Amino acid sequence: MNITPIRGVVAAAALASLTLPNHAHAHAIAGDRTFPVTLTMDDPGVADEASIPTFSVQRQGADGGPGPVYNYNLGIEYDKRITENFGLAVNWGGAAQQTLHGSTQYGWQNLFVTAKGRAYMNPEHEFILSVGVQRELSHVGTTQLGADTYGSTTPLVYIGKGMGDLPWDYVRPFAVTGEFGYTIADVGLKGTTTFDPGTGQPSTSFNAGNENRYSGGVSIQYSLPYLQAQVRDLGLGPVFGRMIPLVEFTWSSPATAPSGLGTTWQAAPGVIWLGSTWQFGIEALIPLNKTTGTNVGVIAQFHIFLDDLLPNSLGKPLLEW
Repeated sequence: MNITPIRGVVAAAALASLTLPNHAHAHAIAGDRTFPVTLTMDDPGVADEASIPTFSVQRQGADGGPGPVYNYNLGIEYDKRITENFGLAVNWGGAAQQTLHGSTQYGWQNLFVTAKGRAYMNPEHEFILSVGVQRELSHVGTTQLGADTYGSTTPLVYIGKGMGDLPWDYVRPFAVTGEFGYTIADVGLKGTTTFDPGTGQPSTSFNAGNENRYSGGVSIQYSLPYLQAQVRDLGLGPVFGRMIPLVEFTWSSPATAPSGLGTTWQAAPGVIWLGSTWQFGIEALIPLNKTTGTNVGVIAQFHIFLDDLLPNSLGKPLLEW
């Protein structure tokens, strides 16, 4: 594996992060804006935090034949800052497939390690730009449940923009975040045997079925905590006043041929309840084209902010300048 691109992106992210002023920011905050942790894509923040856990379930297939198949995923994520503006994240989890009139299969997902650095922040305009790189480690997950045989490397760009600098009061609580990447698959061997995640049957495909892919996501959020604190207190109380309704759109499309999977589109509307040291979110998973699927799923996540909960131990950077 050529690790030069990885070193280059990580070095650039670290260098950019070290040039920023050393101001303490719990999770993703720009000015008066707090960007919550989104469920189907990453947020632009660099922080000490953990998702314990993220759970999703979605049905695939149809009645008759081997289907329907219910896919269950239970994952954890741990994010650790190395410096104030540069950190690492680890994602891993388990998976299960339950087939009608069949046995349930259990296994592991592949392990993902992400390096991310905050490259630019403008508090006045509630803007954050971060860059990073994600490495998928192969031979960790269960291939019969759809885990890739070969790994991949994905350079990433993250953005967050709040609308608090606009003159219209009830528009100011809106915010958008985005994640955009290009996944570079490890080179495999022609004729590699893999397993179809829907049927569990072996199949033969070029490069282990892992073509290079474009991917991205955009979230549109309306922050009731921002409305209450920065625009007008409507007396929503501690329950509704901490909610952030949002919708996330994610997509992925092949960048090289041959392609084992076409373009996928998914919408995930839901709500996040944002506390001072933790948040909880739940969203529907709605396929937007036939390639993605035809059945609605659900994803839920409990997330803690270690930089607020344990600011003097697990919640502080390893290196402080």
